Amino acid sequence: MLDLEKAQRMSLTMQVEVSLKSALIVGALRPGARLITKEIADQLGTSITPVREALLRLVSSGALNATPAQAFLVPEMSLERYQEITQLRKQLEGMAVSAASSQMTPEKVDELRKLLDAFNDAIMSGDVEQALLTNRKFRFKIYEYAEMPTLINLIEQLWVRIGPCWSYLYPENVNIRTQHPSYDDLIEALSRGDELASLQEICKAIDTGANVVQKKYFS
Repeated sequence: MLDLEKAQRMSLTMQVEVSLKSALIVGALRPGARLITKEIADQLGTSITPVREALLRLVSSGALNATPAQAFLVPEMSLERYQEITQLRKQLEGMAVSAASSQMTPEKVDELRKLLDAFNDAIMSGDVEQALLTNRKFRFKIYEYAEMPTLINLIEQLWVRIGPCWSYLYPENVNIRTQHPSYDDLIEALSRGDELASLQEICKAIDTGANVVQKKYFS
């Protein structure tokens, strides 16, 4: 017999987990941030139970740390781990972009250009939060075109771990228009179905962001 109450709670837990992953990915939660179960429940308009279950799931996947006092913390990042994840990202995201380059159509290119326009608008307006959100949408739309869901899941896991550091991508009092990577060459390479150029461009974008974070977070 199906346990409908348990199934509903699990569905809610997964929704909370998705929200927390998104916050981690776009740098809304910085390294060292302490997560309060009740505060998150109040923000999301839900009970404490699914929030706690979602937090524990993130602990088990390595995205969060749990303390003896039953608090949840966003892990601090060592330079060595950051560099390791960056290298893994270049391998996995490079694989996704390479696969996507052979699947491109004019319609897919148009969709990417629309997402890139939204990203550039956020950059030009100086809206850091929106820039990080639209950057994620743009990048994962490309990876989606690879039609490799397991690969996308692995990429997302790396973004969840490294995302909190991206709050340092656009420091205060810095013109963010000078800090973001240009994706124009990437789209052009994808539109041509040029696998090698697409791979080179995504690695360049990863390195650009990684170098900024290394200077701001690890200095």
